[in-house]
Amino acid sequence: MSILSLEFLLLAACTVLLYYLLPLRIRWAVLLVASAVYVGLSGWHSAAHLTVVALLMWGGGLLLERKRSRLLLALLVGLDMSAMLLLKYAPIAQELLVPVGLSYFTFQSAGYLVDVYSGKAQAQKNPLRAWLFVGYFPQLAQGPISSWKELGPQLMTGHRLEPEQFISGFTLLLWGYFKKLVIADRLAATTDALLGGGSLPGWFVLGGVVLYTVRLYMDFSGGMDAVRGLSRMMGVELPENFRRPFFATSVADYWRRWHITLGKWFRAYMLYPLTTSRAGIALGRLASKSLGKRTGRAVPSALATLLVFLLIGLWHAANWNAVIYGAYFGLVMASSMLLEPVWKTTRATLRLPQGGFMTPLRIVRTLGLILLAQYFAFTASPQQSLALLGQTLAPWSFEGCAAQLTAVMAPLEWLIAGAGCAAVLVVDGLCERKVDVCTRLARAPIALCWPVLLALILVIAVFGMYGTGYNGADFLYTQF
Repeated sequence: MSILSLEFLLLAACTVLLYYLLPLRIRWAVLLVASAVYVGLSGWHSAAHLTVVALLMWGGGLLLERKRSRLLLALLVGLDMSAMLLLKYAPIAQELLVPVGLSYFTFQSAGYLVDVYSGKAQAQKNPLRAWLFVGYFPQLAQGPISSWKELGPQLMTGHRLEPEQFISGFTLLLWGYFKKLVIADRLAATTDALLGGGSLPGWFVLGGVVLYTVRLYMDFSGGMDAVRGLSRMMGVELPENFRRPFFATSVADYWRRWHITLGKWFRAYMLYPLTTSRAGIALGRLASKSLGKRTGRAVPSALATLLVFLLIGLWHAANWNAVIYGAYFGLVMASSMLLEPVWKTTRATLRLPQGGFMTPLRIVRTLGLILLAQYFAFTASPQQSLALLGQTLAPWSFEGCAAQLTAVMAPLEWLIAGAGCAAVLVVDGLCERKVDVCTRLARAPIALCWPVLLALILVIAVFGMYGTGYNGADFLYTQF
């Protein structure tokens, strides 16, 4: 069930209403029933698989709390992960329907088992509470990935209605729909034009890749804003998954801002264990002897980072483009780690400032590195990616550019998309300056707050891409 559907909106409205009408002590049960309805309407296969994972997590957690066995932990996590890998990648399973939120509840349940083993979380004795943790419906479609410490206690504790928090959540919900329906789905036409084949001028290809990157951000962050906003309306704060990634000043900074919870999960459960293992420590000591202490110490982290990004690439898809995508970011970040002492020495020698005029230059450099990877993100094969890249680098001709642009979208559509992007840029700029726009609006006088919200609803209703004859583009990350 898409969060854009009327069924989801009705479910969300009924859940919020019942949540605040029923007593505090059973409000977690309202979330449980709503989540069960959501999963059930998504198909029996989703309900069955999620329930099996939840029972494995619940029973495994109790066993691990009684006896902290590495072998048992490896067996439980292996079972959890292997089911996801089978359903996503095995040819024999391609005809099966992939459960909704497969990757997200798999990662979340695996993280729970590791946390119980390491003593960071207590094993839940109630299987229904364990099911709610992995099946909480606002986050199920596309994340975020939460730890038990972040999410569990919030779900199990009833929350009282806080008007300011409720309005802030409603604003965030609307903002998410605005980004998805008004901007992202409108820009889908530009991606289709790139994938349509044929000889395209270089400026058109580059612009299309830029707009694909914008579309991906509006699509994914819009969905995240919507589910975080709905959850906040019920007093449950989901972790932030995007933090203005296009303001990043390095590739590492970009990945601290993009799909934050996925990166956090890989760092916590893969990167750190690899670098702090006996093999990682031994490798660091060996590298220090030949490369020097500063560089040698970075070798285990660099190799682990490369491996992690290869896995992140494969998480997106099991094809060569995904491998290239992950390897590219892994190599860029690993190289940055190994060369950091050189950069520090160079900056000190040239007396280059960290901020000031260097900040926009570093942002532009980072965006260039990000765009290069996007050529492999939306195409089907390396050949197609390289062909588009070759077209970008070929001599540019602007003859007939107006006709090409209007063939993709009408002038009014370009104007709406441009105005929407400008609005998001302004809001993201304010947030980058530590201004919580949703909270500020919720605290504003009614004469200001509600006209803004009504205007946002009107813009979504009038300019949103939906309705008769429109084939709504599903969220891009739903497939993962």
